[in-house]
Amino acid sequence: MNLNIICIEVESIAYSVGEFLKDEQTKLHKSGIELKGTRNFVTHIDMEAEKMLVKELKKLIPDATFLTEEGTVTYAEGKYTWIIDPLDGTTNYIHGDTPYSVSIALMKDKEIVLGVVYDPIADELYSAIEKGKATLNGNPIKVSSHGTLTNGYIGFGIPYSLDNRGEKILRNAIEQFRKCSFRIKGSAAAEICYVACGRSDAYFHSGLSPWDVAAGTFILECAGGKSTDFSGGNDYIFNKELVASNGSIHPEIMEKIIG
Repeated sequence: MNLNIICIEVESIAYSVGEFLKDEQTKLHKSGIELKGTRNFVTHIDMEAEKMLVKELKKLIPDATFLTEEGTVTYAEGKYTWIIDPLDGTTNYIHGDTPYSVSIALMKDKEIVLGVVYDPIADELYSAIEKGKATLNGNPIKVSSHGTLTNGYIGFGIPYSLDNRGEKILRNAIEQFRKCSFRIKGSAAAEICYVACGRSDAYFHSGLSPWDVAAGTFILECAGGKSTDFSGGNDYIFNKELVASNGSIHPEIMEKIIG
C-alpha cells in the first residue's frame, strides 16, 4: 500500500467535502438542525457529508472499516479503519461562524498512519503520513518553540458535560489569564492543527471523541509536537482527554492547568 498516493486521494476527498460544506452553509435553515444534547447540534448536512466521505474512502481501501461521528456506517474492527468527522465544529457552522473542518484519519492495527484536516473557509489543508513531514497546503510545518505559559497562546474547549475535574481545570486556567492568551475556536481538529503549524502553543479539551482528534494529533506528532491524556499517558484518542502542545510547554500546562 502506497500511503503517499492514498494521502493525495484523501486530500482531494477532503477538499470536495469541504466545498460541499461551504456551499451548503449558505442554504442552511433552522428547520434542518437537530439537537443530540445540550449545545450538541447535528444537521442533514453532517449526514450527507459523512456518506460522501464513506463512499469515496471505500474506493481507496475496499476492506477498511469506519469509525464515524454520525454513525451512517456500522463500526467493526479491522486491519484498516478510517476515523472520520465530516463536520467538526457544527455549532460554529450552524451559526454561520468559523472555523469548521473535515477530519480524516487512517488507523492500521491500532496506530494512526495518515491524517488529513481541511478548513474550507480558510482553505487550509493539513496532512501527514510520516514524522517530520507534516504539511499545510503542501508546505512543511513545525510546532512553535515557546516554552512557558507566560505570553503563551493557548487554545481550549469546554465539553458538553462539565464534571468536577473539568471545572477544576477551568479554574486553573482562569488563574493563568494574566500570563497568557486563551482562545476557544470551536473545532478541535482545526485547533490541534494550529498547534502543529506553530500558530498556537498548546490546546486542551475533555469530552472529545476519536474522530475529533485522531487526524489532528497525528499531524501534530509529525510536526514535532506532543499529545497526552490528562494523566500524561498515550490514551488521548479514545480516553476523551487531550493535551496537545509543542512539547516544550507541555510540562507547565500539565502542572499549572491540568493539575
